[in-house]
Amino acid sequence: MKPTILTATLVLGLVLFGPLLVPDAIAQNAVVQLRVSIFNSSPISPATIGRAESDAERVLRDAGVEVLWLNCFQDAQHEASLGFCSEASFPSHLHLRILRVSRGLKATTVGISFSAEDGKGCYADLFYEPIQQLQGETHASPSVILGHAMAHELGHLLLGTNSHSPSGLMRAHWTREDLTYASKGKLRFSREQSLRITDRLALGPPRDLQTPVMARN
Repeated sequence: MKPTILTATLVLGLVLFGPLLVPDAIAQNAVVQLRVSIFNSSPISPATIGRAESDAERVLRDAGVEVLWLNCFQDAQHEASLGFCSEASFPSHLHLRILRVSRGLKATTVGISFSAEDGKGCYADLFYEPIQQLQGETHASPSVILGHAMAHELGHLLLGTNSHSPSGLMRAHWTREDLTYASKGKLRFSREQSLRITDRLALGPPRDLQTPVMARN
């Protein structure tokens, strides 16, 4: 698999990017729906995850996407009782796992998404320890970091390959200023990215999904 990795690199010197342009909200009649299963096996509390979901939901709503969160148990018996939790269907039902730490990735890696060669995929991972480190270095709220990382990784799954951008939510390396914008609700998808996401979701799930390959954020 081809990984897409988001890292917590901080630029502490001169900032070369001006204020991010906030795209217009997508018209309500253009809103599409997305279901996301969340599996938490990290020390992050359910309350923090709930606040993070609210932040990610706001970012995605600005892009024209209405999210239904399914907070799922790791235990198979509990998961079975929740029905939709284990289902995954590109692009309408995606999975996010929150793990304590990554294995085999840089210590600063906040998240990684997985997709096939054609850019289609349903799974992404987020990592607790890099989020805690980033929170300590920037004093940004853990829920703000986690929520925007959720939106970033979902963005990779919905936008497909080569979906990093030089500024905004889909930057590969967030700066201290990016997290300041995030805390103010101003770190978002561009209008072009929003349109691509809603167009892709509007097509619905394909008949066949290729064998996944990793894609780094």
